[in-house]
Amino acid sequence: MSVAGVITVALCCLRVAHAYLTISLNGTWTVSNQNIGLSVPGQVPGSVHTALMANDAIADPLYRDNDVKLTWIGNVNWTYSRDFEVNNSVLKSQAIQLVAEGLDTIATVYINGIMVGKSDNMFVKYTFDVKSALKPLNNSIVVSFQSAVDYAAKQAAQSQYPIPPVCPSAVQNGQCHVNFIRKEQCSFSWDWGPSFPTQGIWKSIYLTAFDSSIIEEVTVDHFEGSDGWTLEVRVFFNLATNTSGIGGMVELQILEVNGSEPGNMVLSSSQAVMLSSFSRTLSLNITLPKDYPIKRWWPNGYGNQSLYDVIVTYTSTVTGEVTTKVRRIGFRTVELVQTNVSRDPLQGLTFYFRINGLPVFLKGTNWIPADSFQERITKDRLRILLQSAADAHINSMRVWGGGVYESEDFYDLTDELGIMIWQDLMFSDALYPSNPDFLNSVTQEIQYQTRRLMHRPSILLWSGNNENEGILTQRRSAPNYELYYDDYIKLYIDTVMTVLQQENPRRQFVPSSPSDGAETVKEGYVAQNPYSDLYGDVHFYDYNMDQWKPDGFPIPRMTTEFGLQSWCNFDTLLDVFEEEDLSYYSDQAVHREHHQGGLAQMANETFRHLNTPQDDNPVQLFKSLIYMTQISQAMSIKTQSEHYRRHQSELLSDGRGLTMGALYWQLNDIWQAPTWASIDYSGRWKMLHYYALRFFNPLMVSPVLNGSTLDIYVVMDEIPSREVRDPVTGNLRFEPSHTYEDGGQAGEDPEDLLRLQRRLRQSGVVMMKIYSWSSFTPLFTWRIEYSLNTTADSVFQGDVSTLLSQAGCHNGTECFLYVHLDDVDYGLNNWLSFAELKDSSLQKAEVTVGTAVRDTLSHLVT
Repeated sequence: MSVAGVITVALCCLRVAHAYLTISLNGTWTVSNQNIGLSVPGQVPGSVHTALMANDAIADPLYRDNDVKLTWIGNVNWTYSRDFEVNNSVLKSQAIQLVAEGLDTIATVYINGIMVGKSDNMFVKYTFDVKSALKPLNNSIVVSFQSAVDYAAKQAAQSQYPIPPVCPSAVQNGQCHVNFIRKEQCSFSWDWGPSFPTQGIWKSIYLTAFDSSIIEEVTVDHFEGSDGWTLEVRVFFNLATNTSGIGGMVELQILEVNGSEPGNMVLSSSQAVMLSSFSRTLSLNITLPKDYPIKRWWPNGYGNQSLYDVIVTYTSTVTGEVTTKVRRIGFRTVELVQTNVSRDPLQGLTFYFRINGLPVFLKGTNWIPADSFQERITKDRLRILLQSAADAHINSMRVWGGGVYESEDFYDLTDELGIMIWQDLMFSDALYPSNPDFLNSVTQEIQYQTRRLMHRPSILLWSGNNENEGILTQRRSAPNYELYYDDYIKLYIDTVMTVLQQENPRRQFVPSSPSDGAETVKEGYVAQNPYSDLYGDVHFYDYNMDQWKPDGFPIPRMTTEFGLQSWCNFDTLLDVFEEEDLSYYSDQAVHREHHQGGLAQMANETFRHLNTPQDDNPVQLFKSLIYMTQISQAMSIKTQSEHYRRHQSELLSDGRGLTMGALYWQLNDIWQAPTWASIDYSGRWKMLHYYALRFFNPLMVSPVLNGSTLDIYVVMDEIPSREVRDPVTGNLRFEPSHTYEDGGQAGEDPEDLLRLQRRLRQSGVVMMKIYSWSSFTPLFTWRIEYSLNTTADSVFQGDVSTLLSQAGCHNGTECFLYVHLDDVDYGLNNWLSFAELKDSSLQKAEVTVGTAVRDTLSHLVT
């Protein structure tokens, strides 16, 4: 071949290889409502609210009671429009499609006045064929949104029977019938957040043009067998025409992720594929070389989060068009273990996770949307929140079902940080319709979101909804129960579960949270008591009990919600309050509290334990009250979290115990208000989060009063452990493991297990001291040697009055207990008051700070 020939072929292939292209339509659009004569530029991705705010058409929606004053925005229809150009070469493409990754929510799309598509689901990526609607050069696109409030009301009016709840509590200042629209449920208000029923193009929107066939989606799953790791890869193709015989070559590469540097190549292979309108999917099962040292992905605290890129490239042999998709994965095994806790089947089933063969206690929290306006959530903001969680030893997080399926940035970070995700599907605290249109929309939603997310190593399981099984069981004697039960089964079992089993059969699914797990399935997917301590997970709230005492807390298999409110930090409130608002029961404070009776509940729980502050300065008094509610919240969640950790390896005679998870409600805030969060809207830690750093420490010493007896527990996790059965009763317990064989799976990287084993402190010494509140010198010190047979065990029991007498403490109000390990490098201290703090002889502290030095390897400041 001549040189000229070579150049000609190269130019030809270069030209054709660029036939597949995308034209971004992100950027500045016009946002308008003709009825009120308002038109402003607005950014896409974005929402009407942020567009109006950016153009000073409205004030900050979070300022004072603007959530109510701006209700009109959600009650009217809005239009997004812009012009764009398409050149002749693009118009010659065989296929031109408009891809909208997120339309919020009820929208009709027009190009050059021609209707090209509609949307009714915020959580679906829509693709519309638009070639016939386009013209050379200048084009216009209009996305006409219908008010979500208006749409939901009309859908509810068309229902043959009411589907509760009709409206939220009046204190939430929210909107009605949110269960009739596939939209972020909390956008109509929640008991911790405002009502902003947004409209807008909330994710990217663009045109794609191609001539033959391109990759539309790639999914990756994996499992470990006797031959090593096997990847299950599915490649979904988008064809320009419905003709058959479209061929191409698929190349698959697996590379280690090594920061910004190219990683080692694990595998490279290629395969020819022939596509048609009846065959648009390629399935590949690839077994990796057994001798290749695959590094596992571990949860936070258990090892490294080793990641690999699966790169799939498709080249059309017809046109030379090239498309590439990258999916970042981690190799790990996940098992949800639900077996009898003993030989007595009436004692129930276990409910815990094995990760890479190790039983793992879930130390966790719950995630809500970080902002009412998703476009304001940056990766930096997410990193602050999620890194804060990881820094507090949190290894798991439940993405709550009333928000959104989170962004790629969110899951990138949870993959990197080792935070395991309990992924709710977006249904919460309501019953839902089951008409064909609704179920068809849900089918598209679950299929799209599953394909988008199933490769993520951090996602543990899918959960069908938040609390809806419990809501249904509460209506057993109410009218229309059979209709509601039928709706529930059609939605979560016949639709959601069916799609998940088709798309992601290797990942566990539970129909609801809370639920009885396998027992719920056995009872027809709606248990008699979905809050049973003997099965599955529970949610627990009791605002009337003394939450500084563990007596009234449940002893379940796992608690995936529990919490207590406190105010956000004072400086955070200054962004949205005026000076006249800065008092506990001001009009704005009452307006901000969306939990019925929440302000009184916080006060009652706080002053059960602490003295009411006195101050003539109302602002300073409010500061003190904020601080005290945070003390109350932190102590309550500390008490409950330690309670669950103490019971992880204990099976009581009635079957309760073996508690293997504690996920407090909630990590983050959506606005500046009194809520259950441990980190407020500004990103500032509340006192609870500082406490979480201690009560989730891998090695914990936990004192507790059981009547007149003092118990000291030592609890260990983030170590190798194993399940052991009593040979007589069959009772399960978890024991620390010393050997690699006991603590991991075949093929494990020994370095990970060695690192875990170095943390193991199965024996040691607890130093127990009683102090007077008026002195830094202990009245008496006990040295307690211990040797643990299980991962959580009592190492000391003693009569309180005897101990106080031995210390020379005549009254429990005068003294407190302080405990720590003698090796301070392997456990934090803990303390216990023998009386209510308000009755104790606390001294007024005078604290001065000189030079503060932070240990770069820990959170200690000296």
